[in-house]
Amino acid sequence: MGQTHAPILGPRGGKSRGSAGGKAAHTAAKSSDYRGLALPVTADLVAGSLVRPYDSHNIVAKLPGAKPDGKAVLFLGHWDHLGVCAPEGAADRICNGAVDNASGIAVLIEVAKRLAAGLRPDRDIYFLATTAEEKGLLGAHWFAEHPVVPLADITVALNIDTIAISPRGTPVATIGRGRPAYDAIVRDVATKLGRTIDDDGEADAFIERQDGWALGAKGVASLMVGGSFSDMALLEAFLSGDYHGPGDAYSDKMVLGGAAEDADLHVALGRAFADTRQWRGDAAQ
Repeated sequence: MGQTHAPILGPRGGKSRGSAGGKAAHTAAKSSDYRGLALPVTADLVAGSLVRPYDSHNIVAKLPGAKPDGKAVLFLGHWDHLGVCAPEGAADRICNGAVDNASGIAVLIEVAKRLAAGLRPDRDIYFLATTAEEKGLLGAHWFAEHPVVPLADITVALNIDTIAISPRGTPVATIGRGRPAYDAIVRDVATKLGRTIDDDGEADAFIERQDGWALGAKGVASLMVGGSFSDMALLEAFLSGDYHGPGDAYSDKMVLGGAAEDADLHVALGRAFADTRQWRGDAAQ
């Protein structure tokens, strides 16, 4: 975003940028401690807003554990996007959100199917599709305030978001890392799948921009694990391109290899955190 400078108004409302006082004011505005300048003008402004209230919903499913111990694993991802987002007259006005976050919901559903089809995990596992993430994590905040399972019983929340970016073989980054016991589980599971760990910390910049933040603020160990937030060049290319625009639509150019690997990773993480023998249920392993 470029910088713009409004003209300084003189005592009679005229532009005085070229005057000595105007030049001094512009020089002062460049200072880091500049606090503004009172101008001898007044203005009346009128603004109107159109508010349309509507209901939207989170979707929650439960896979009952074979040996429940009072602890639960939570997978989540947001199902919403922006809808009509381009101005009238644009060739394509619809923001479909294929990468952000249909890809995450696809992986969420696949993880649920595979965990339900195999040997039943020990602990209960919940699958949460949140609404209104794009409006400020609203669905996740609602769940955090009205959970279907006590938040203290959620041993880990694994958020899946913007997952179809990186190719196969991309290292695994973790948003929300820093808890040694959890980091060790992620490292062990990823290593067994032939993945390497990216621990340079670049992904930490996104911790407040995803649904796990709403749960983490309530004390739930919340992680977002995968390859998309490891390769910053690929991620920034998406964020500066198709992100939140009509271009984020399904096409042959979508990179699905890394998403498939991340689906395998989340199935394995779900099994590890739901295994009462491998994971006791808290950080004090």
